[in-house]
Amino acid sequence: MKNKGLLFLCCFACLFAKATNLPDTLFIRRDHYTFFIIPQGLRYGILLNRQHIEAISPHAQAGIRFAKGAERPPLPANAKGILKQEESLLQLAVENEQSMKARLSVFFDTNYVALKLQPFISNQVDSLFTIDFCTAAASPAYGLGDHGGYGDNMAIRNFIEDDFGNRDNGHRFISTFSIFPQNQFAQVLFEKRTKRVAISDRENRLGAVGVKEAKIYYLLGRPRTIYSSYKQLKIQEGYPDIKPKYRFFELGYEAFGSLGWNTFQHSVQEDLDHYLKNGFGPKWAVVGSGFWKGERKNPSEGSTTSFGIWDDLKEGGRKDGLPSPRYPDVKGFKKFFAERGIDLLVGLRINFKAPRQYQGNFYEANDGPFTLQGLDSSYFVTDAAMNPETYKVVFPQGNVFLLNGGNRRAIDWYVRGTDKWGVKGFKEDLMLLDGAKLNNDAKVDEVNRALIDKEYLLMARNGAYAVPGDILRLEDTQYGHDQDRPLINGLNYAASGVSAVYLDIVAGKYLKLPLTNDQELYFARNAMLAAVSPVMAMGLGPWNITNTHYKDAVKKAADWHTQYAPYLYSAAVKSFKEGYPYTMTPLPIAFPTDTNTYYLAGKEHRQYAWMLGESLLATPVYGNDYATATSRDVYLPAGRWIDFEKGTVFNGPCTLREYEFPTDKLPLFVGGDGILVRKQGDAFYADIYPVSERAFLYDFYFPDGSGKSTVNKRGKGIIKENVRVKDLATNKEVELEAKHKNLAWSFRLLPGHRYEIYE
Repeated sequence: MKNKGLLFLCCFACLFAKATNLPDTLFIRRDHYTFFIIPQGLRYGILLNRQHIEAISPHAQAGIRFAKGAERPPLPANAKGILKQEESLLQLAVENEQSMKARLSVFFDTNYVALKLQPFISNQVDSLFTIDFCTAAASPAYGLGDHGGYGDNMAIRNFIEDDFGNRDNGHRFISTFSIFPQNQFAQVLFEKRTKRVAISDRENRLGAVGVKEAKIYYLLGRPRTIYSSYKQLKIQEGYPDIKPKYRFFELGYEAFGSLGWNTFQHSVQEDLDHYLKNGFGPKWAVVGSGFWKGERKNPSEGSTTSFGIWDDLKEGGRKDGLPSPRYPDVKGFKKFFAERGIDLLVGLRINFKAPRQYQGNFYEANDGPFTLQGLDSSYFVTDAAMNPETYKVVFPQGNVFLLNGGNRRAIDWYVRGTDKWGVKGFKEDLMLLDGAKLNNDAKVDEVNRALIDKEYLLMARNGAYAVPGDILRLEDTQYGHDQDRPLINGLNYAASGVSAVYLDIVAGKYLKLPLTNDQELYFARNAMLAAVSPVMAMGLGPWNITNTHYKDAVKKAADWHTQYAPYLYSAAVKSFKEGYPYTMTPLPIAFPTDTNTYYLAGKEHRQYAWMLGESLLATPVYGNDYATATSRDVYLPAGRWIDFEKGTVFNGPCTLREYEFPTDKLPLFVGGDGILVRKQGDAFYADIYPVSERAFLYDFYFPDGSGKSTVNKRGKGIIKENVRVKDLATNKEVELEAKHKNLAWSFRLLPGHRYEIYE
């Protein structure tokens, strides 16, 4: 190692010696942009050539800073000379204020610029650095995964976090990606370990702590271009997106919302039969707890990694008040789901109960041999001395080990264990309390991807940059807590490049019976919110609502989501293909030049809105004022919009002042392309609304994720009553049926067919 370090030192010294003199400012022009860098202070920026605007402006003092170690603040640096200059690469010799040397590589692609700093490493002892990339302040910004979800507005302002990562149970989906639509750029720094992020009125900064090198990407253009570039970069950096499955876009159920931690076979089956009897028809169901062996809340009880060991045998002496056993007929339980066409998912985590010598509560009779197998085979995360490291989680009690997601043999062993549960899929739910100790935001990514490869349904709760699952569920919601957070959180998930956002179980967790009138109203408003989001799942049974109006509103919400699940799923598939969050597009991203949209989604205005697919604007009346608000100011961007239920036509941009939203009103406006697809029986129907002035091509992806039909409006201008549709596969006109107060026309879609709208 010493010889290798000496060789690198010699080479680096040679490069410095060969470095050429520098002008006051270096300009590198490409087709779409011009990058420039000021050697003094390594201050840099980017000009967009065609728009004649400065997308990224240089920091006032120091653009790039670095220092040895992880404790001291990074120091400003200067460029000393050019090492290499090619069409797609510029390399500079760099020194910081303590004369520490580094190489800065600037990579130029069609729609992005990347900067990579590699400090000189003289030996392994001082081989870790803190590195920052800084520009002038820019706003507004959107994204940052879970870290963008806890402010007062979706727009990220005055955010500074120098210990950025998965540090607690509320910050699970970790992403440094943020998009600045007004400035036409986005930025991301891929790093599993600690990051430094500041989006404030003083500076815009991304950095990394305790690293050998760091690389930042600046993506340029309009949002669709940016997200397309981001999709490719995620693949390049090892965070590929996953193609979601249709099942999750149909109505679901989580036992946790109804039964909390205390599920048992009869209670789950009774719940689901009630739902079916009341006409809800859930297609997937999660039993996240209680199926393991042992007395509830006793430290010796099993867990999700007691693979295949159900609580199916009577055990005396229990004091938890639950049946013993809780799941007496596992085969019959699975048959119950199969006969009703419901996919069964169970909770799953990568934590294993540690033995008592590690201050854990491992009990082989309930946990099985799996902890011991993992120890014997070195499948768990280890400390610096290569001993198994212990961690704290919400469940189970006591210390646990974590599966080493970087060990392929460990992953294969784990997946074989999950197979023992014999279910259709899993709700991944690592609730890590000491994330700083692990310092790895991607801890579940490879494990989850291995489960996806086996075609399991997978609800993700943790991850980095790309979602390692079919859908991403945000942290639990609850009556009496901050009701604005789910919308701010979910919208910044979408801005971070997530399409399949799940805003949590309808009515959240831990509601106690009987419900108060306020809780029933909360239930109804929350259901209407979930209906117009990508994923909807029920928990507590709405039959517990005594107010008939509220109960009917919940049913109406679920029915709408069920009927339009194909439309939602098609948008999710298109998101997977293109990277753009079609399924839930925040208005500042859907309409990036409309500055009126930038700050509406927050606690001040509560004009939470998003494009739900390409043809619906969702405007739910929700937030901490759910109990008092009966109307909202609704901002409609440019275009023609039709109230989905009332049929009233509006021309944007405009604000509808105090627009009435009764509890049972679907908060939707049709706009955009004006093509909606719904399921009726086993058939799929396209509804055409007269809203689009432009020609367009709408692709509809069927539930298998590959079958596709295309609807092409070839002419400009809004379609009129004499609209006609031709099936180009048969060269015949299709029969149209007037729908929705004669404001829409409907026809049946067939896979593989191409349809043309004309007059």
